[in-house]
Amino acid sequence: MQHKRRIVFFISLFFIGELIHLNAENLFVQKTKYFDIIYSSSSEKTAALISEYADNYAEEISQKLNRKIPKRMPIYIEGGKEALNGYYTFFPYRRIVLFDTLPEEGLLSNLSDIILKVLYHELTHAISLTYFLPLLPMSFTEGVAVSYESMDEGQGRLNDPLIMHHLMQARLDNASPSWKEAAGARDVYPGGLWPYIYGGAFAQYLQKIYGMETYVKYWANPLSSFPKNKTKKIFNKELDTLWNSFLESIHFPEKALSPQNPIKEKSGFSLIASSKDGFACFDFTTKNVIFFDESGKEEKLFTAEPTLSFLSFSQDGNFLLVSDLVNSPLGEHNRARIFDIDKKKFSDKELTSLRYASFCGETLCGIEIKSQFSELVLIDKKSFEKKEALLKAGPGLPYSALYNPVFAGKNKIALIAADGIKRDILIIDTVSKKIQRLEPETPLPAIRYLQSNNSEEEPVLSFSWADKNNLYRSAFVNLKTNELKVLEKDISGGTFFPIVKQKNGTKEYEIIYAGVFTKYNSLYKIDSSFFTERKASLKAFDISDQETKTKIPNTDILTKDKYNYFSWIHKPFPLPIIDFSGLLRERKDIPIGIKLYWNDPTNLLYFETLSLFYFKPFFYETSILLKAETRPANIKIKFYDENKFFKFRRIGSTIESELFLPLNSFYHNVSGRAGLSIEGFSFFNSADKKAKTLYEQKLGNPVLSEELSAVYTYQKSSQRLNTNFFTKDFIMVQAAGGLKHGFHFPSKTNAFALQTFTAFRPPLVPIKLNLSSYFGYNAFALPHTGGYGFFRSTALMGMASYLPNMSEYENVKKIIRPGKINYGFGFEGEVNILSYDIQTGSSWLPIFFNRLNITTGYRTVFNFLDGGKNKADIYRSIYGKFYMIISSAANIGIEYAHPLEKVKIGKFKAIVEIRF
Repeated sequence: MQHKRRIVFFISLFFIGELIHLNAENLFVQKTKYFDIIYSSSSEKTAALISEYADNYAEEISQKLNRKIPKRMPIYIEGGKEALNGYYTFFPYRRIVLFDTLPEEGLLSNLSDIILKVLYHELTHAISLTYFLPLLPMSFTEGVAVSYESMDEGQGRLNDPLIMHHLMQARLDNASPSWKEAAGARDVYPGGLWPYIYGGAFAQYLQKIYGMETYVKYWANPLSSFPKNKTKKIFNKELDTLWNSFLESIHFPEKALSPQNPIKEKSGFSLIASSKDGFACFDFTTKNVIFFDESGKEEKLFTAEPTLSFLSFSQDGNFLLVSDLVNSPLGEHNRARIFDIDKKKFSDKELTSLRYASFCGETLCGIEIKSQFSELVLIDKKSFEKKEALLKAGPGLPYSALYNPVFAGKNKIALIAADGIKRDILIIDTVSKKIQRLEPETPLPAIRYLQSNNSEEEPVLSFSWADKNNLYRSAFVNLKTNELKVLEKDISGGTFFPIVKQKNGTKEYEIIYAGVFTKYNSLYKIDSSFFTERKASLKAFDISDQETKTKIPNTDILTKDKYNYFSWIHKPFPLPIIDFSGLLRERKDIPIGIKLYWNDPTNLLYFETLSLFYFKPFFYETSILLKAETRPANIKIKFYDENKFFKFRRIGSTIESELFLPLNSFYHNVSGRAGLSIEGFSFFNSADKKAKTLYEQKLGNPVLSEELSAVYTYQKSSQRLNTNFFTKDFIMVQAAGGLKHGFHFPSKTNAFALQTFTAFRPPLVPIKLNLSSYFGYNAFALPHTGGYGFFRSTALMGMASYLPNMSEYENVKKIIRPGKINYGFGFEGEVNILSYDIQTGSSWLPIFFNRLNITTGYRTVFNFLDGGKNKADIYRSIYGKFYMIISSAANIGIEYAHPLEKVKIGKFKAIVEIRF
């Protein structure tokens, strides 16, 4: 049997090695003066750009901040991504990860040299911070990076009229945030916007008023932290005073008109699309797409993904093309689907890796993204196959990105061709391939949100535009008459996502748009008489004659050296450990040791070791964890030799795999876990207290165990705007099942525990209901510990329980007499009696307080031991929780639970729940 166990274990190791090998990409590394740039063949041009400019950028930022460039650092360019992001981390060593793709229209679409500016932003973090020091809030750490990315007048967030709109509108609404309110990311609208835009604008203000040399003192001494004290020391002024002066410096149109003719107010309206029968729009607070007919009657069409990015009606109004970003087992990808308006359902076919999908007459069109390049492509309506590419943008080409293709008449497509915020509207003939450019006599800057009225006879395009000194305005152009009409007045909220509708029975137009305010959006309409006619023309445009403004990648500089996944293994992160919790136990021991963490720059391989020393009696506790982030399931291998509270020693190895399968949605997912363990045990007794070591007891009780679990989750959230109470509402359904089996070799007996769990959170009502059950053979639940015992022992195997954790019963005497057959049921009901938004930062720590919650509940477990021969052990308690949601990542607070037994006091316990 021992021989068979070894064979099973080593076969498992062999298959794990093969799986890791299959997941390991064939990567290259380009070494520069300061960086190892890691990339795949699909990101060659991106790697060439970064290799050419990274060192100069680092030296430039270092000079501005008056700080040294960190020692050699890897930059990993992750290909195959379809949502732009990047990050700097110091764990387990300083490194940068960049996603090799382009931004959607929004807060980063103001960049021309897109990936280079993202790199510049992350390099600013890497040079300004020493690990996580100084302890400054998010608005400060992101503020310096946003201000530096914007020093080039042509690009960056602080040069974007969209960002300026938010700053000016807050002043109009008399709702500009304090420095604490802008210190971190809200978990309701407007989310993480404020720390970036206010932090960046505040940094820029300080640099202009006091000079860069004074400003960078924020980063000069990493050990000098806390924003208020540091600000006072540097500027000799209170942070609140400086912040108020900064807010007062923000120019805004004080005489902006109030919007008229509201359709629906104070929600999350955006992404408006025109149909011959009305219009549709997306409400991001409810995640619903709503259709408004000509009479103003509204109807929910469907629940959309939170990442919805574009809507386009067919010319007959019978179908709606829906573009979004979804989570799949192999990562995020762009998707387009057709929704049948009459049947109220989506077609089975999907277009993948396509943005801004649109009905363009007899074909479909959209923007295909590959690395740093975007391409306008035509798609066959029936087969969904790509027919041809019409226009390309990217590094080394006249435009850096393409957005919003729409129907512009028979065989014609209009789209936005962008070089950051410098943008043109181009009209492409799909037959002749000729291009025209809309040329207003007075250029309109920062054009966004192009839409069409979908008319073949008289096509009209509408769009938003703005410069840095005004709120977002709108304009529309009749392609039949070349008549351009422009809104030249500021209207509070701006005019976003405009569409043009013909008034009933007339040839006059009205414009439907979304007003974007500080804490909500509203739907309005405005008459075309408010718009001023401007001279404009459509002129033939030869893109090959245009000057190339974007930086040109030079792939000849790449050496194409093979990347070694273990090349950074010499840089682990050490964490010293001194465990004072031993003072609370009988032996009063304080073990000391060290934990080492390492992972490779691509995040494929992870390594962790523990060395912990006990001295009286001596014991060396150790563990080694190897993890590979393979897809669709990761792999973990762990070896360990542990001292469990001086009660027993456990030595063994575990092979484990975790699976996470998003079901092409951010709402639905399935997760699973499988594990195989081989363990041995030795048990300590009172005589061992005087022993010199814990190695005198012979190891035995070998157990081979396997564990399986699976969880299905559906969760959707919505927001309530303009209130601080119960702002977030959740709908949740969860079902889970788990099984653990073990074989005890000395007794040649089997044991298993099967458990199930269901949870439900209904809409609108702030309650949560959980039901759970288990069945055990030579296994029994231990409700007071939240686990299971196997083979009449609490040491062997072990398993986390789905039943309610009744730790408040640990001091209530209950005689546990398990038999071969044991089973039980659990119930928990919890009511949220207060949920109050704080949404403000701390004066001292870089944390952000989101929400205060007070809940109360009841939980019970019926534990039937020995096949129900004994009366059920009943555990019942009431409890209350008081906790704070912090930085959208942690629940910190306290719980009091009182058993419904003859006890004077129950149990207080800390709530510390951290989500990574």
